[in-house]
Amino acid sequence: MSRTTVILLFLALLLLAVGLHNQIGRAFPAGIFRAKTSQPSGTASSPPLGRVLWSADMETGDLSQWSVPDAPGGRNQGGGVFNSGFATASVDTVSFAHSGLHAAKLFVNALDTGDLPTSGTRLFRWLEPERYSELYYRVWFYFPQRYTPNGNPPWWNISQWKSKRASTNDPFLALNVGNRPDGAMYFYLYDKNASHSHGQSIKNIPEGQWFEVEAYYQCSGEKNGHVTFWQDGVQILDVSNMQTRYPDGNCAWSVNNYSTSLNPNPATIYVDDAAICLGGRCP
Repeated sequence: MSRTTVILLFLALLLLAVGLHNQIGRAFPAGIFRAKTSQPSGTASSPPLGRVLWSADMETGDLSQWSVPDAPGGRNQGGGVFNSGFATASVDTVSFAHSGLHAAKLFVNALDTGDLPTSGTRLFRWLEPERYSELYYRVWFYFPQRYTPNGNPPWWNISQWKSKRASTNDPFLALNVGNRPDGAMYFYLYDKNASHSHGQSIKNIPEGQWFEVEAYYQCSGEKNGHVTFWQDGVQILDVSNMQTRYPDGNCAWSVNNYSTSLNPNPATIYVDDAAICLGGRCP
């Protein structure tokens, strides 16, 4: 092979290589081989995880975790258990506890006797809501069966935030249970201060299984408060520009079984792995 032939063959191969490179450049976007990057976390509907300030898993076999740092009834207790009417709170050893062996059992006999038109049991925490104006709350619920609030008006309160000033101690917001047209239970938010309910069609309450409820609560004496609720990680309620406490009052949170009338009656629900967190949702 002559020297001229070798040179011509080399030039032909070079031109072929350049052509193939240009074809590849047109066939694949320039960034197709770049490394993938993760999406940022902490959006408005899914904030980052926060720091646990308090929790109760009931593995002590009683409800004393709701009163820490002091014993139930002590001078420095951070919460407590309050019953009215025909209602009690206790701790059961149950095989279906969300974690461990124990869960809180909230029982109510919502029988209107005239003298006792409402009955309820309430597990309260006020230490953390008094110290911090913005907190995240978490609790796991178990509803063994379907219930229907049938009072006049019908209501069933399973969680609330109250505000206390001087001799007044009133609920401001309540997470209530209602029923769809087909009977399925669901959560809605009742703003007692504004006498207004906020409904949702996103999630129903499951029967016979544990599910998680989380809340963000901004405690404000002006109409710039903000509340958000998630059920099993899905945002179901988000309300802003609302007053969430008295201007000269505090905030307190409770998990309840509280009503005037339920069908069937009496009614029992279970609670486990409650927590209050700062700076983000409870891990």
